[in-house]
Amino acid sequence: MILLTITDNPKDRTKFCILYEKYRYLLHKVAMDVLHDRYLAEDAVQSAFIKIADNIAKVGEIDSRQTKSYLIVIAKNAAIDISRKRKRQMKREINADEIGEEKLPAVCMESDLENGVLDILKNLPEKYRDVFLLKYSAEMENSEIAKVCGIKEATVRQRIARGKVLIENEIRNLEASRHETDRGD
Repeated sequence: MILLTITDNPKDRTKFCILYEKYRYLLHKVAMDVLHDRYLAEDAVQSAFIKIADNIAKVGEIDSRQTKSYLIVIAKNAAIDISRKRKRQMKREINADEIGEEKLPAVCMESDLENGVLDILKNLPEKYRDVFLLKYSAEMENSEIAKVCGIKEATVRQRIARGKVLIENEIRNLEASRHETDRGD
């Protein structure tokens, strides 16, 4: 175990090993509750145990309620950090094929058009953009989006439909201006 090399003190190593064996499944469950992905939850648990190893002196009695709470907070924060990082990455990585190809006009996605589509997504009104990104980037269900945003599920469906219409119209405008440029008008 690589984490054992973080601490030099044999007592701290023993304490860390006991903590790891006793609490790893609990911390994994806490991370799963936040991330809903087994592999990401494993990453969060590893990150949490690195923080625990760095702060092993702050850990009191292994079986105490305070220790358990401290470890849970570290694991939950590690999972939240991973979730935030993923959301930021997804916002940057959204592509036109994640929008719902059946509703979009068929276009050749050249770099200037791709940039135009990304601009369209960035410039959507916030209430549509947020729901749209959660639906198609984070692949969340409408019920999950409703809980996260504090709105009704019907409102989520309505915003997705209206967002698609806005995107379709903007893509048509983008294509039209592109064709005018190509013709030299």
